[in-house]
Amino acid sequence: MKVITWRLLCMMLLLLAISCQKQSPENRDKYVVLSPETAEIIAALGSAEDVIGITRECDYPETLKGKELVGDFGAINMEKVISLAPKIVFTSGLEQEAISLDLQKLGIEVYRSYPRTVAEMLQEILHIGRLIGKESEAEDLKQELESSITTIKNSAAGKSRPGVYLEIYRDPLMSVADNSFVGELIELSGGNNVFDRLERDYARVKAEAVIRAAPDMMICYSRDTKDNIVTRKGWDRIPAIKNRHIYFEEDIHPDLIQRAGPRCVEGMRALAALYEEWRADTQ
Repeated sequence: MKVITWRLLCMMLLLLAISCQKQSPENRDKYVVLSPETAEIIAALGSAEDVIGITRECDYPETLKGKELVGDFGAINMEKVISLAPKIVFTSGLEQEAISLDLQKLGIEVYRSYPRTVAEMLQEILHIGRLIGKESEAEDLKQELESSITTIKNSAAGKSRPGVYLEIYRDPLMSVADNSFVGELIELSGGNNVFDRLERDYARVKAEAVIRAAPDMMICYSRDTKDNIVTRKGWDRIPAIKNRHIYFEEDIHPDLIQRAGPRCVEGMRALAALYEEWRADTQ
């Protein structure tokens, strides 16, 4: 019975999609974007006006504000997406794997983008540029970002590198691996990620492991406070805690280093500035 109901629902959704496409020919070159990284890339390529639907997390730049909301990153309103009759739906990985498959089953073109490295992000810019007819702009943006990244990386050459612990969750403790996008930015900007190897890009870590790693600097995105952090058992031995090199969202916004998009260069500059502050205090 459940299988029949699901099949009927799929048929109804497909009929709705066909109906909307007939009623809305102006949307044939428009896009629904479920990934904030991809939304930023499309906007940077000058096609924000072609985006007709976004998730709540697609909050940058200003040119995306006022677009039709189709849900949250992990809770997409599929009927709303279909009703917009987009040419392409841009999705991400993780929680959006299922919605990507469901939309494809209904005959809707889906492009999944989930870059895990800087190199992959740069290639994604080119792929997305081709899909939306912005090949030249994409090549220009890629070259501009490559140049900026190289400049930041070279400026850190020969300088002392602080050990960096980035906390993305408090209970349980979670951090980032070197082979994650965030971990790579930490390294390229002139730091050393203290958890170079984890079982996943973003994984649990033990408090004892943080103490043993003895980071020089802590970036806290776990919504904890400095007062609480300094009183964690045994953490008073950690250089970052002893020397108060603890930084929060107001010091470096997480979107600048957690989103694999054009603003990662801003994030790298912010990281490099924090490293310089550490060098000035410790050398």
